[in-house]
Amino acid sequence: MSELVLRPGVHFGSYPQMPESRLSDFEQGAAAFFDKLHKRLNRQRFSQAYIVSRVEKVAAPLSHYNEQQLTIAILELRENLYRYGLTEELMIRAFALIRETAGRTLHKRHFDVQLFGGWLMINGMLAEMETGEGKTLTATLPACTAALAGIPVHVITANDYLAARDAEILKPLYLRLGLKSGAVVDGMDLELRRKLYQQPIVHTTNKQIAFDYLRDRIEMGEDVGLLKFQFKQIQQQIKQPQSNPLIMRGLCFAIIDEADSVLIDEAKTPLIITQARPSEASPETYGDALYLASSLFINDDFVMDPKTRDVELTPQGENTIADMIIGLGPSWKNKRWREAMVKQALIAEYCFKRNKQYILKDNKVQIIDEFTGRVMEDRSWEQGLQQMIEAKEGCLISEQREPLARISYQRFFSRYLKLAGTSGTVREVATEMQRVYGLHSVKVPTHRVSKRKLLSERVYATQAAKQRAFLQRVAEIHAQGRPILVGTGSVAESLEVSVWLEAAGLVHRVLNAEQDQHEAEIIAQAGQLHAITVATNMAGRGTDIALGLGVAELGGLHVIALNCNESRRIDRQLYGRSARQGDPGSCEAILSLEDTALREFYSSAILKTMAGLAKDQQALPGFLGNLILRLPQIYNERQQRNVRRQLSKQDKHLSRILAFSGKFE
Repeated sequence: MSELVLRPGVHFGSYPQMPESRLSDFEQGAAAFFDKLHKRLNRQRFSQAYIVSRVEKVAAPLSHYNEQQLTIAILELRENLYRYGLTEELMIRAFALIRETAGRTLHKRHFDVQLFGGWLMINGMLAEMETGEGKTLTATLPACTAALAGIPVHVITANDYLAARDAEILKPLYLRLGLKSGAVVDGMDLELRRKLYQQPIVHTTNKQIAFDYLRDRIEMGEDVGLLKFQFKQIQQQIKQPQSNPLIMRGLCFAIIDEADSVLIDEAKTPLIITQARPSEASPETYGDALYLASSLFINDDFVMDPKTRDVELTPQGENTIADMIIGLGPSWKNKRWREAMVKQALIAEYCFKRNKQYILKDNKVQIIDEFTGRVMEDRSWEQGLQQMIEAKEGCLISEQREPLARISYQRFFSRYLKLAGTSGTVREVATEMQRVYGLHSVKVPTHRVSKRKLLSERVYATQAAKQRAFLQRVAEIHAQGRPILVGTGSVAESLEVSVWLEAAGLVHRVLNAEQDQHEAEIIAQAGQLHAITVATNMAGRGTDIALGLGVAELGGLHVIALNCNESRRIDRQLYGRSARQGDPGSCEAILSLEDTALREFYSSAILKTMAGLAKDQQALPGFLGNLILRLPQIYNERQQRNVRRQLSKQDKHLSRILAFSGKFE
């Protein structure tokens, strides 16, 4: 495919995107294999030495250019890229010019490893770069090169904070290259979004851009990518030249930071855009359902799987409900309806906890993103669960919603004409990335040798022993003057740890979904002498904690993980906040057999046996503690992989049905 067609124009029309793939899983796997084989046969073209030597050769005279000469060189490059496309020679020249411009505007020149990472991405690959290796700066190479060629670029990251931060930091570089940019984040109206998507480079998040695409799909109807739709667009422009109902300019080129988080971890559930509809139940009905649920006993009246949030009523439970509905109203006589309502009430009561899955803000239930630890405003659960939780918390009951359009991340990102990305934790999911998205991953060396000290995990028998060991460790590191970052699994856990530290007289800051407005300030102070920061996943991916004066000499940032994450990759992301770019640092995990993740995975008999091996408040033997933590993670990763595979199959099946019926998504 010629690179010239990656932008809106004659070939793909005003809204370019990849046609829907009809390949089977076997055919996808075969295509991924041959693509990987092709890249291996051309490995010289994708070697660091080859790329760096070519860029250095072009870059040598650029350092002597004055500003006027540099401007002329940029304009000439832009004209050639637009005319001839992304040829190897022009991309090499672009990399050299971008590096020189970055040195003058950002006072940061791309390292050799960053040139290599950028080269992989501009060629539609996944650059596996360790945490702290400057992935944000690396992404400017493919982003600016493509934008200079007239290709609309979407730089996609994990959350709104990072999208806005990166757009602001990189703005001087973009402007010097003659490129406008913007950040599309939560809370923006459609008109502002439409304006920002007209810029050559847009920083945003996976959720923002996927929902904006769904809004465009609703506007397009059934005519996506077809001549009929293009004709409809021309008619619209003739009638109202200034009017454009679509938000974006298509799906041309996406560069995904923290690609494994976006394409793997968050690909378990489809994205659904909804509209309000009349409620099937009154506020009193939700209250009645919660009352009935509170009268049932687990295992006797119902069985529940907390991990999958599946609940089933036993015959005894069904009879109990039938006996209790007398006088509740005619709706409750419908057996299927009343049991569905009680099941939702049980899920709301047992599976959704305040300060874990949601917070209360301004007397409203706001969902917490399980991957980023951030509040997702204007998002709600479906099938009446949102209203049930609102009733449980005594909030005003919101309107129910019905779906207008839906799409999975697997289908959405496969529609980009070119897809690339970077992450420090991709090796465990490299095969899935290749099979589902056609993304071949390549390991990028580190610029400097890592000085991170990974200490062994300590698993204690009880929560009390864990608390004691944690406070002793914090006091020890704090006395050295080193900053400490404490990673927790939820808002509730972060608040509990804050109480521990306060009781011990240790001054600290807390970063969670309730304090998100102070995020930049808290992160700026987290690397200073004696700083103690307790954080949820908000301080995970993409967070750069700069060390204060004298901290490196003391040993750098120390990270303590207090919960067992679903994946080893998430652990590594937290640990990656320390020892970045050659700085010293250390990390460890302090846990207990009473932690939720371990209690849900192991039987009480196994936990009791393990607890007996921990003598005199000491941690379990190192190898055993490591095994106890790894088994749930291995199991969870396998389960989640199966969930993603099943969702992808269901999504394709639904797509075929809708296509046959003449409908979309």
